[in-house]
Amino acid sequence: MIQLRLLLFIGFVGVLMGFSVPLSAKVYQVAPELLQEVKANKAEFKIDPSADTAFELAMSYAYSGQIEKGWATLKKIPDYDKEYSPKVVEKYGDWVKVSPRIWKYQFKLAFGYYFMDQKDKSIACFRKVLDLDPKNVWALAFISLIKGDQGHIDEAVELAKECNRWEPNAAALHFLLGAGYLKQGNYWGVAQETVAVGRLKAQEAMVYGDY
Repeated sequence: MIQLRLLLFIGFVGVLMGFSVPLSAKVYQVAPELLQEVKANKAEFKIDPSADTAFELAMSYAYSGQIEKGWATLKKIPDYDKEYSPKVVEKYGDWVKVSPRIWKYQFKLAFGYYFMDQKDKSIACFRKVLDLDPKNVWALAFISLIKGDQGHIDEAVELAKECNRWEPNAAALHFLLGAGYLKQGNYWGVAQETVAVGRLKAQEAMVYGDY
């Protein structure tokens, strides 16, 4: 919460001082099938709220770029099952063995390991996602996030920069980079990225609404 407030404060100061970030008018393009998946999972969770439906909704948010919504949904899972992470690992570990070429199974298994605090295994799963889907920017973004969790801040920032080179129009990726800059003490970078987040979130809201 403190970091978020600082990011917002520095971004506000950045606006007042005339900072600008060169962005195109484009917005991050979510694949139509992923938008449909989010909508279907939202409907299922509304009808039958459970750990399973919350997890599936959170994952569809995560790999369609709605990271804030994804984390918020994940936080609901303990309300339904306080010991859910091992079940994710068991379920998707089995599914990966049966269908090793489906990247979404690796993605979901990575989250299971992450919440079991087996972060190296989580990174390994996200790297397998990249083997299967080499431009999956969200897998790379979560590797960056985990590297930051592990204290490898410079590496995390470099990975976040790579994410933004791949996809310069996603608000969540600029937030990730800004969070890394904050840990480095690069407040100029934080201000720039926070301004980018504000602009892109507004653009995303105009294009996608509340999906």
